[in-house]
Amino acid sequence: MEDKTVSLVNGRFNVGYMEAGSGPDLLFIHGAGGLMWDPFLEQLSQHHRVLAPKLPGTANSTGVEWLMDHHDVFYFYWDFLDAMGVDDVIVVGHSMGGWFAAEVAAMQPGRVSKLVLIAPVGLWNDDYPVADFFAMLPNELVPALFHDTEHPGAKMMTAPPPEDPDELRTVTVERAKMMQTAARFLWPIPDKRLSERIHRVTSPTLIAWGASDGLVPPQYADDFNRAIPNSEVAMFSASGHMPQVEEPEALLAKLGEFLSA
Repeated sequence: MEDKTVSLVNGRFNVGYMEAGSGPDLLFIHGAGGLMWDPFLEQLSQHHRVLAPKLPGTANSTGVEWLMDHHDVFYFYWDFLDAMGVDDVIVVGHSMGGWFAAEVAAMQPGRVSKLVLIAPVGLWNDDYPVADFFAMLPNELVPALFHDTEHPGAKMMTAPPPEDPDELRTVTVERAKMMQTAARFLWPIPDKRLSERIHRVTSPTLIAWGASDGLVPPQYADDFNRAIPNSEVAMFSASGHMPQVEEPEALLAKLGEFLSA
């Protein structure tokens, strides 16, 4: 994996991104928690050229002030792909990144060969609302995110803060930046009106969900399935909001079948 930067739109954006592998181009769009290079992405890079940009306003990516609303975000991802010389692409997105991925595919359907949505937000039903994770404390967020609250990732979320003042400052600032950027674009979900554009998605689409997702209820899998014509659902029984973390092997196996079909 290489950590790189690229300048976009005449220098408006200086974007950090991770790249690894070779093969068909695959864009990974991270969620509100930011981008982490994990075993899931590492395995995807064994058969694909994985491109994983960091959304402006997170990590070392600048230019968030040029993103006036959510529509600008969707154009941003196409500007990034154009800069990477990508014409035909597989798009994979998780959570908030799943919403962005669906919008990217709806914007230029002819350029997205396959679409993978992992527990995406973007649709709304008053009968099973998406949880307001901005208002959750870590001890509330962990059981919403994880099927197994003893998972190492869950333990990391409730670990004591760093004792080193500089490290604590860095961690605190980065978390605040990520949450501020996510809040800028995400809420209120119904007002974003994905439901009025999602019919434009023509790519074969895999909708992956954890059965124990306490953040974005699994019922939304059926809503996305009904809204996207050529789509299928894969439910993961031992996962919460992040099947790529809790059941990476099972998700990768399903992805392998889907992407090779």
